[in-house]
Amino acid sequence: MQSVHTLFLRRRPIWRKPAPPPGVAASTRLPASQAAQWILCLRPACRLSADNADALVAAVAARVRAAVPSPCSVVLDLSATPVLHDGAAAALDTLADRLQHSDATLRVVLAGPQARAAFCGESAKTAMHKDTIHASARAAMLAAYAALPGAALVTPALRELLAQPPESLPVPTGV
Repeated sequence: MQSVHTLFLRRRPIWRKPAPPPGVAASTRLPASQAAQWILCLRPACRLSADNADALVAAVAARVRAAVPSPCSVVLDLSATPVLHDGAAAALDTLADRLQHSDATLRVVLAGPQARAAFCGESAKTAMHKDTIHASARAAMLAAYAALPGAALVTPALRELLAQPPESLPVPTGV
């Protein structure tokens, strides 16, 4: 006759978590999302143009250097830029190269279909791929989160992170 291990004699499943104490919301008991530390979402304070492209690259690079811990992925929300100019795509490629040297990836948000089509046409000869260009910041953050090592579970803490607007990035004009 086989004996039953005492672990299997419990009345409730072992994978169930205990209920939160009375008066405490369930989302406050969850650990803070680790994605906020590894994904940096930035929205420039101005539209990207050929005139401010170098200043934008420098501002993003400075913000990434200042981040502790160093992010694995940077989401750059350029949804306010309807059309990319000639020098802007080259600047984004330079930024992607800089981030790649610091073991980070660049994900770009381009809301306009003309901007995405123009950038995809130009990026055929660059280091950026079509899968790093997204239509919304939320989609870019989800893709960056899915690329992190480990299980990509969507938790209430991650939903709160996705609901937050991107961090505003001031771009100096005199650079």
